[in-house]
Amino acid sequence: MDSSDSDSSSAPSPSPPTSPQALAFQGEPDLERLVSHFVAAKKSLTATQHVYRATELTTSSRSLIEEIAVLNAKNAFAKRGVDEQLDTLRSIRVAVADAGDAAGDEFQQTIAKLDVANDRLQATLSSLRKVIIDRSLQRPKQSLSQSNQYESQHLPASSPPPSTSSSSTSPPKTLYDFVDESNHETLLASLRTLIDTFNDSRADLDTNLSRLDDSIATIAAAATPHPDPSSSSDGSNPPSKITPYDEPPLSIPALYHDMESHAAEMATLLHSLIAHYDLCVSALKHTEGGGEAARAAVQALGPKEGGVEESLYGAAGAEPMEAGERAEMLRVLENDAAEVEDVGAEVRERGGEMEGLYGQLGQRAEGARRVTKGLRRAVEVMHAVREALPVYLDAVEGFREGWENVRRAMEGKTQELVGLCGFYEQFWSGYKKLLREVDRRAAVEAQMVKVAEKARRDLELLYETDREAREEFVEEVGGFLPGDIWPGLADRGSRWEVRQISADDESGDYDHGRRLMEG
Repeated sequence: MDSSDSDSSSAPSPSPPTSPQALAFQGEPDLERLVSHFVAAKKSLTATQHVYRATELTTSSRSLIEEIAVLNAKNAFAKRGVDEQLDTLRSIRVAVADAGDAAGDEFQQTIAKLDVANDRLQATLSSLRKVIIDRSLQRPKQSLSQSNQYESQHLPASSPPPSTSSSSTSPPKTLYDFVDESNHETLLASLRTLIDTFNDSRADLDTNLSRLDDSIATIAAAATPHPDPSSSSDGSNPPSKITPYDEPPLSIPALYHDMESHAAEMATLLHSLIAHYDLCVSALKHTEGGGEAARAAVQALGPKEGGVEESLYGAAGAEPMEAGERAEMLRVLENDAAEVEDVGAEVRERGGEMEGLYGQLGQRAEGARRVTKGLRRAVEVMHAVREALPVYLDAVEGFREGWENVRRAMEGKTQELVGLCGFYEQFWSGYKKLLREVDRRAAVEAQMVKVAEKARRDLELLYETDREAREEFVEEVGGFLPGDIWPGLADRGSRWEVRQISADDESGDYDHGRRLMEG
């Protein structure tokens, strides 16, 4: 039983060798053997259903190829459009991110300047906390009489009088005690509010950016073809990954070409099986009792594999055949009978190959359908993004405007912080100058005390000298001069007093620190 070979890509495996029983047979087959060959040929005709299935697969594959071609063309066009829109969305996304990053960099620079000003302020305040106010500044002002007492007790003129018990027990004050904390606390609180405002605005922008990222990722995922999630119907077994050692998948034309080759070869093989079957029927017709024996064998097979064979029981009898022709027919039949099983196996094998090729073609079609479905989903998401795109752009513009307002306010507050720090530094510098001024005034006051004390002693000496001279004069000539000759003859003389006059003295009755006191 000869059959043409298919192409090398779809050629079946070599047929197994002839069975030992066939090799051992020699001579003309008997009736039992002819019936056995007939039954085997009868069973081999089940290959017809494989040929019918091959025809169905070939016809159906044409429809799939047409569908794949149409879907691929549509998908390619839609994919280009989706990719262009994705590029546009990614450009918008980059612009949104750049706006946030630029504002973030400016914010960090502003914060750096703010930190420098705040560190300077905190260092200044820390220094003010360490400077203890000199207790001499808190003592009440001493009068000249008290100074005279200290002078009489041999105290240095620049030494301050001893402090009272109340001042010694009170805690010492620092320069920070004279600082109004509300000034810088209010300023720092306003700066913290501005920082929180920027952070909230940046968080809103990041939220919109994340939503845009999710939309872009959804569109890209939907527009990207995905492999069949599973080779099984329940999707429990993931497909194996393609390695560099695997053969590349066949193209659709190659798939269809192989299917046609298998279908044509199967038809040829089926034709040879039918011819062998017809040969078995002819041999039985030319053998005595062959029809009845074949009928019994067919009935033994049952209705599924047997059935009624009309060719054996037709009204017309077998045509006469010479002995040589019959012998040649039996020889050919015997040779073909050894190949029936192999031919049937090859038909089934090629049918299985066609099922596999058709499955691959179906997977290609299903992949094209999935791509179409994904692209439709991508287009739907793009429509939603197009509606939300003005919101993203408005969010960027609002973020920029808000940051400009916050930046100007932060720069202004930072300048105020620098100014406040400068004021506190001037306060500290003024305190140092105050201490020097206190020392200068104390030195002047001590000098005044010395001058006043010397003047008081000189005036007292002059007064005593004048009193003694008056008494001596009166004693010497007083008895000789009448009392009404000079009203001031018996006067005791004027006595001068030196005392301290404060700037807020209400009397105002002084003349350059001198006051006349009647003696």
